[in-house]
Amino acid sequence: MEVIIAWLTIASLIMIVVGLIDPAIALPWSGEKSRKRAAAVYGYAFFAMVALSIVFFPRTNLESRIYAIFFICIAALAVGIAKPRLLLPWANVPTRKGVLMFYIPPAVFLIGAMVYANASRPIDPRYYIPPGELGGADQVMTLKYRAAAELKGQNNIGLDRVRKIEVKEAAGGGYDVLVEFNIDDVMLPDFFRLKAESDMTKVYKAVYTSGYDVRNVTVTAYFPVGYKERAEPTDPEPVLTTSLDAQGAAKIDWGASVYELEAEVVPKAWKTGFKREGF
Repeated sequence: MEVIIAWLTIASLIMIVVGLIDPAIALPWSGEKSRKRAAAVYGYAFFAMVALSIVFFPRTNLESRIYAIFFICIAALAVGIAKPRLLLPWANVPTRKGVLMFYIPPAVFLIGAMVYANASRPIDPRYYIPPGELGGADQVMTLKYRAAAELKGQNNIGLDRVRKIEVKEAAGGGYDVLVEFNIDDVMLPDFFRLKAESDMTKVYKAVYTSGYDVRNVTVTAYFPVGYKERAEPTDPEPVLTTSLDAQGAAKIDWGASVYELEAEVVPKAWKTGFKREGF
């Protein structure tokens, strides 16, 4: 299916060029044989193929595909409001109202799908505790559950978010917690840092607000570096490791807003143990 979509995408680009050179060849069925109409028809086909390639691309999960298609739909809606003919090339009299009527229903459907996909993300079964048993679970299992609940499901390239969660007794009492997870592919180095800070902050907050005697938490983000350039599967490798001890955690107001914690507070309190160059 991926190959078919790729060839159709290339064909639509070729037909855009043909339509700009000779619209009559590109639009044999149309009463309006113009360059503008040819660009609109085959441009629409091109973006439709791009949307389908997102759906069928094998290294993304369903939620990420829905997000991508939603943003394509919103972009198309914005273009259509400005230039209705570009988005409704088949209509006799394209209008902004027609664009809204055509694109808003799928946008609303995709919003519902995104909400459902996010809400239905499962907690890793290795660390899941049924609601009825959560109150009676021991502290070790509860700490693992709390960390795993912040890293549900898969990342946006189809890897399980949680790699490993360990809780061990610390010297002198309390617990040391180790969390390893697969980070999303967010394309740009600065975005990787922001995404890592967001995910790690949520884990630290979940563990240190448990009420248990936690002495230290170490979190490592993994990513399959260079996976796009390789045909064979690429194993994830560590790209960032941070740690936050109980002394540092005690100085943090965990009741602050999520944005403030992620952007200003927690990243300044933790210690960076490892950072891969370029991330």
